[in-house]
Amino acid sequence: MKLHANGLSHLGLRVTNLARAKRFYVDTLGCQLVREIDGAVLVNVYGTLISLYGADSHSSSNDHFDPFRVGLDHLALAVEDTSILEDLRRDLDAAGVLNHGVEEDLETHDKYISFYDHDGIAWELYSVSTHPDV
Repeated sequence: MKLHANGLSHLGLRVTNLARAKRFYVDTLGCQLVREIDGAVLVNVYGTLISLYGADSHSSSNDHFDPFRVGLDHLALAVEDTSILEDLRRDLDAAGVLNHGVEEDLETHDKYISFYDHDGIAWELYSVSTHPDV
């Protein structure tokens, strides 16, 4: 079997509070709002479309994201320049967004910052450099 796919269409994320998630992705992170329909919001996260879906009758009221369950571990966006990561950390701190500050990948030595949305979904802003040994 060959998929014949030519790229990622979109990601779908289930969130506990759709209005709060929309504010976080659009207002806090500066993502572009593409479309809203009943029970879902589509945002453009710097070239990647993400569908945010509100909780439904199958969702537990106390459910939360767990990167250690089978499924999504985290999402990573590439940033062009390592020098902007410290500014991004300050912006996340100012917005009250939980993050770990600028870190270094032990394998590639690339710099990144990880943070979490209100449902605990893990994100990274990753400065990818070219390494001949990777």
